[in-house]
This record gives sequence, C-alpha cells and structure tokens, in this order.
Amino acid sequence: QALNLRDHIVLRCSGMSIEAIETKKGPAIEVRYYDEDGADLSERFWLASNAQRKACWHKFLRLHLIDPNDLSRFKLEQLQTQLVDQQAKLRHPDFVIGRQQKYYASVVEKLFDYEGRYRRAHEL
Repeated sequence: QALNLRDHIVLRCSGMSIEAIETKKGPAIEVRYYDEDGADLSERFWLASNAQRKACWHKFLRLHLIDPNDLSRFKLEQLQTQLVDQQAKLRHPDFVIGRQQKYYASVVEKLFDYEGRYRRAHEL
C-alpha cells in the first residue's frame, strides 16, 4: 500500500549503521538505513533522560536484536556506547517505510521477516 502513496518512500534495506551523536537536547544515537541503490533514511533516539532511554529500548532495541536473550546484556545507563559497540548483534529490517515531509523524511514503519511477492535486498 505504501508503494501507491505519493509521499511515502520504501527502502529495500541492505544495511544499517549506528552513530553516537551529541545534540542540543543531549546524547543521542542516529540510525541510518541504506538501500541497495544508495538511498538512505535515518531516525534519532535521544538518550538524555531515563524515559528517553526506555523509549529507545522499546522502539528500537527490542525489534532489532538478533537473539532476544541478549536484551538483558544492555544496560540503560550505557545504552549509547553499547549500541555503537555491539552493532553486529543487531539485525536490519527487510523494508523501511518513510514519509516525506517538507525538508526531510521520517521513518514510519520497519518490516522484519518479510514474506511476500517483493524481493528483499539480499535476494537477486
């Protein structure tokens, strides 16, 4: 359905990178998803407060872990450095759907374990 919408972007995700950044709002991580054609979408998670770290934990970390048993190894206080250092334990989604705003695109949904008629990035 997202392919038919004019203001949506669908990336066939072939990889992702996580970078620790410092912003005016405090420490954060920037997650960038890459398409096989070189296009990318990014999302940020701020980690200044305990509530922001918990939101990152639930909205990002739980979905991206390859092994759910590794969830207990990540500590909220050290979440920024642990995510950057342990990127190999995280999986990238098969598809990332973004919505084009006026000056940027924001991630709307991520699809993992896709089964359907469209091919994934690693299937040629």
